[in-house]
Amino acid sequence: MNSSNLFRYLTDPRGPEEVLPALAPEELVELLDALYQNLDTPEPEFGAEAWYEMAVEESCRRAAPPDGATQRLA
Repeated sequence: MNSSNLFRYLTDPRGPEEVLPALAPEELVELLDALYQNLDTPEPEFGAEAWYEMAVEESCRRAAPPDGATQRLA
């Protein structure tokens, strides 16, 4: 993802609360990667850290078991 595509996400008026759940899994992975790379620069884009944290939360939410139960080791 190039910087202009990342900037388009960061300036989306809907915000991460609405945008992130609507992304396809591969789009979320691509956005997470782009955000991580941007945060590893001397001057990350404004809002990138908040978007990254919320994208990680969305990724974890999707990875959780659907019923919220945890798996136990026997």
